[in-house]
Amino acid sequence: MSHNESRSDRSPMANKVAQTTGHAIRAARAHDSEAFDAAADLLALHHESREVHALMLRELLETVFPDGLTGDDVSELMTDTSRAVATWNPAVNPAAVALVLTGALGVSDTADAHAVSSAGLVGTETTAAALVVITDLAARAEVDPTAYVNRAVEEIRRAQTMEMP
Repeated sequence: MSHNESRSDRSPMANKVAQTTGHAIRAARAHDSEAFDAAADLLALHHESREVHALMLRELLETVFPDGLTGDDVSELMTDTSRAVATWNPAVNPAAVALVLTGALGVSDTADAHAVSSAGLVGTETTAAALVVITDLAARAEVDPTAYVNRAVEEIRRAQTMEMP
């Protein structure tokens, strides 16, 4: 959060998305599938969370892969994330992990509900996948994801309040 912004400057929805994203990440780190699923279900109800998670994913990818990603990097990330989450929450769909990563890279549009449904996935699946990829990337980078969620929320707030020419 910037020095000039307090949480009270955020909309109630932005606070809810930020807090629930934090709960989901902590649950994923603890391998608490019940708490994780509850948070993912709640976040999937709010379209705004997709935008927050997309911005977080892009920034975390830049942090972990500052020189850019190769096809092997993407493949390794998809495989490692899918295998790791399968040990504690097999309900997270590997196809959703792939869709989320390709969306973050600009290859597909995970913010488009039609793209998600045409892939045979529901919003909860892509939300859960985004959260496990975020958790994995934050662990790889050894960073606190709170700063990333705060920057994503602030970026969205700034874009919504910016005057159009």
